[in-house]
Amino acid sequence: MEVAQRNEKAKQFILDKLELVSTFTESDFKVLDDYFNLKRSLNSLINVSAKGFRGVVATAITGKFLNPGYDPLNDFYSCNPRSIFEQGIFYAFENRIPCGKSDPLNVAKNINVLNDEWAKGKRPQSAAQAAVDYLRCIESATGEGQEDIINFFFFKLLEYANSIASIEISLPGEQEWPNGLFGAKLSRFVLEYPESGTIPQLVVSKLLNKVYEYSSVVVEGGDESVFGTNTTSKKPADIWLEANNTPFNLFEITVKKVDAKRLDDCIQSLHVLNMLDHPVHFICRMPEDVSTLQGVRGGVLNYKGKVFNFLDISNFICSLSLLLSGDQVIEVLDELKLFVQLVDRPVKTKEGWKKVFN
Repeated sequence: MEVAQRNEKAKQFILDKLELVSTFTESDFKVLDDYFNLKRSLNSLINVSAKGFRGVVATAITGKFLNPGYDPLNDFYSCNPRSIFEQGIFYAFENRIPCGKSDPLNVAKNINVLNDEWAKGKRPQSAAQAAVDYLRCIESATGEGQEDIINFFFFKLLEYANSIASIEISLPGEQEWPNGLFGAKLSRFVLEYPESGTIPQLVVSKLLNKVYEYSSVVVEGGDESVFGTNTTSKKPADIWLEANNTPFNLFEITVKKVDAKRLDDCIQSLHVLNMLDHPVHFICRMPEDVSTLQGVRGGVLNYKGKVFNFLDISNFICSLSLLLSGDQVIEVLDELKLFVQLVDRPVKTKEGWKKVFN
């Protein structure tokens, strides 16, 4: 089977399973042997923010569909998990089941044996152990019994996704948002619910896009789909400004400590891209995020011959907010609301939105 054909078959398998289990109810699975233990394992595996362990099980099940002789517990990588997940399963899950682009690889990178030892130290360990336990149940079953156990996984997965989708994301009914209030709430949302850096980068990107909306300046790098390390993605920074297709201002957005290694990585990335002469601005929490750096004066540091600027992210967001028109404020809020509504967003982010904006 060719790779593209195999990946399409993996995608269709997942779509068919989700369609099938949408017609089931919980009572359909109570006939399973050890139903309560299976349900307990699935709750530990699925009802967590960590997506990787769900991805491991989904990939293992799909691998067995493609090759009945596949042994996910002892030879996980033999099913080509990166390919079938990223090019198949992901597109079946997209906008329907909470997932990332490389879920199984995030927790089982270069690991072939999935066992109790592998589960130790994972976060959360209970989810990793549940993945192992559930795969053992699948491997020990045969025929219709095995198929029922597999269907139970997809049933609970869809149930979890539906529970997330049912969380209402809205905005108060005010016709106008004062810029100061808008900036203060955005700042709070960014600082309290950063979602591993996704939210700060997205918010700053949207604000910069609105500020430069009617100019020739283009804001690049803020699309959530291209989030990742600059070294691997070949980006000069998290966000950057361009004029005539030429970058001229580079922004690193973070709410974590900025240490010497982060600066070294930045210098290395700029060196590879031949952009060492471009100004770099770290938008972070000041002064706590630069507390380990020696020599920061007035928000400026000369490090190994490269000048770095540091600006407080809360002040930066509030300042940009003051530059927007009333219509632009509403547009940003509507765009962020749609983003938070996506099924891929963690429950914590959704609840955070409700707490801050409602």
